Amino acid sequence: MANTEGNVSVIDGDTNTVTATVTVGSSPKGVGMNSETDLIYVANNIGNNVSVIDGSTNTVTATVTVGSGPIGVGVNLATNHIYVANNDTNTVSVIDGSTNTVTATITVGTAPCGVGVNSTTNRIYVTNDGASSVSVIDGNTNTVFATVTVGTGPDGVGVNTSTNEIFVANGGATTVSVIDGSTNTVAATVTVGTNPSAVGVNP
Repeated sequence: MANTEGNVSVIDGDTNTVTATVTVGSSPKGVGMNSETDLIYVANNIGNNVSVIDGSTNTVTATVTVGSGPIGVGVNLATNHIYVANNDTNTVSVIDGSTNTVTATITVGTAPCGVGVNSTTNRIYVTNDGASSVSVIDGNTNTVFATVTVGTGPDGVGVNTSTNEIFVANGGATTVSVIDGSTNTVAATVTVGTNPSAVGVNP
């Protein structure tokens, strides 16, 4: 769990206690994890970089420079690629997890925020808070091949890999848009509470 103090708290799920505190960069925001490699990726919003934490030792093993204002992080377990939404530059940085280097920079919509990944289809979904849309990235080519209009101010995004559905929290519209991943169209809109910002999915 990242916080504004420039560190990440490590919580033991069995006891629900903080077992370690890891110092990262300036203003950590998004967190992504590769459960296959036990590496955690933390987007440092003001630092314009990503801290790579080794989960076995709870130490930072690398710092990767990305675009300006990184905020959202998504990890593709199948390809070991990490996708970082750079809010200030309207781009997504693609990090190769085996080398900790940026291998591509993809232009998306205005003020990208959340990142969701479907490792099965190799599709990456980026919410564009300032454009009320979701950019769909083809992980094979690192290009945007579809843009889906959703509600106002989309923020958090979650992917159900079993059903190929993408759930988008529209912070300015009090709704969740449900995208059909096979057609890249909004299949349903669900009314929720005020200012939804995050999504959790149980496949």
